[in-house]
Amino acid sequence: MNDKRIKMDEAHALDEMAEAFTFEDQLNIERQGAVAGINPMFGEWRHHFRFAPVPYGNGASQRGEFRKAIQAQLNNQWLYANEIQLEITLHLDVQTVLETDQTADLDNYAKAILDALKGPKGIMIDDTQVQSLSISWIDGYGDPSFEIAARGSPDEFVLKPQEFYEMPDKLWYPHGRVLWTDGHAETISDRNHYAGLSVIEQMSSLQTRVRAEARKAGANRLRAFQLGRYVSTTARGFHRSRIDGDFPLHPLREWQAERFKWIEKNGAEFAEIEDIMIKLRASHDRMIAALTK
Repeated sequence: MNDKRIKMDEAHALDEMAEAFTFEDQLNIERQGAVAGINPMFGEWRHHFRFAPVPYGNGASQRGEFRKAIQAQLNNQWLYANEIQLEITLHLDVQTVLETDQTADLDNYAKAILDALKGPKGIMIDDTQVQSLSISWIDGYGDPSFEIAARGSPDEFVLKPQEFYEMPDKLWYPHGRVLWTDGHAETISDRNHYAGLSVIEQMSSLQTRVRAEARKAGANRLRAFQLGRYVSTTARGFHRSRIDGDFPLHPLREWQAERFKWIEKNGAEFAEIEDIMIKLRASHDRMIAALTK
């Protein structure tokens, strides 16, 4: 009877906590984080750059200065980690657009702006993340400027700095030592760092094995890819050619060797994680057999 009463009290306490944490509380956390630059506001971000946009065709030197100018105004401590929608609005003088050769095609402006928004100092890892792009110009009646608005899934961002780790599927995954937690940036322990890498490694390996076994069983390339998606990690991997050179890179064998050395010194601390990984591998073997029948 006492045990039942205790459980009822615990359930009641949890209900009260859930009621106490309202949408307004979540809104305040998001708003404070957005102001501090540690998260986009429910996945949305925008900024008005009050200087002239530079088209891609203006040469490497001008593009480089343009990129620096954009990134100098970015205070975000995060990067979009998955697909986003991007809207660019150029504020240009209509007479200059219509009667001179001093402006360029919209796609030329878009390319230069996208280049400036990617990389360690940008808002995204690579411009392949841009799933939808809209660019337009309006008469600014003044000095030229441009505005950028981005929208992604509220939870699909990572905090800077990010480093990239090669996984068994030959893709490179972003992984940092700082995580967003209820509006705060928290540095994780070595244990959790290697645990996170181990999970991504396991899921990456599983996806690769599913696709390989599906092909052996007679599935075509597309069907094998689709089956692999059933067991893929929510983290997005990137082809090596898509990663800005300023991001630190860790080849598979190198970071695995570093993890091995750390485990040698901290085996007891990582024992629980290794036990979970062993059980996961066993269940994954059964999953592969089921998916590729």
